Amino acid sequence: MPGLTPPEIAELALGPIASLPDEPFFDVVTDFLRCIDSVYFNEQSIDEAVAVRIRSELSKRLMESNGWKRLAGSESASIEMHIGPAIGAFFFNDHGFTQPAKCYLLPKGIERVTPFLPVLADLVASGPSLFVAIVTLNLLEVAPNAVHLRFLVAAATTWLEAFPNADAFWVDYGIGRRVCVLMENLRDQDPTILDSDEALQYQVGRLLTAMISLGIPDATRLEETLAARTQSGP
Repeated sequence: MPGLTPPEIAELALGPIASLPDEPFFDVVTDFLRCIDSVYFNEQSIDEAVAVRIRSELSKRLMESNGWKRLAGSESASIEMHIGPAIGAFFFNDHGFTQPAKCYLLPKGIERVTPFLPVLADLVASGPSLFVAIVTLNLLEVAPNAVHLRFLVAAATTWLEAFPNADAFWVDYGIGRRVCVLMENLRDQDPTILDSDEALQYQVGRLLTAMISLGIPDATRLEETLAARTQSGP
């Protein structure tokens, strides 16, 4: 990939990979993205724009697959053995038959993830599911960064719309707790992060209200913390 033009990359790799039937596509794209990430994050010999475009183009093929469409709306922790590792790779996670999903980026790599978030946001919006929530949070938890708050809130809002009363999703699998802890960590990094963004304040408030109604203690604590700051001022 290093040194190739976008048309050459499309001809050499993206076109042939995208043309595969679903199951072979899942298997090949898992290895391909893992290799691209190794070169991009370790050797830094692929331009950022090229790396983002590769993920973006292949994500479109993923979203067209029957496996992805079937996954949307799923609250199940189990996932098909071919598509699971592929989805994991799109979210910078390793996942195997006996291996729980785990982010493969180190904290230094998280510093270079931000340009990929629009691609991941499209995937989250297209296929809300427990597995996508898990790999999303795995990524964001490696090294919480305040600039990722808007992405986190948008993702959690999508999950709330898809699973408004799903105790298993929010409580049993800990998605609500993890979202709240992340939001608290990001706010601690920048206590003023919500001060000038009323739309984001509203979204956070709506999320916390919903999670409080689901009985998530972390949501109650975070709401109280935000309320205390509002009352005390900057």
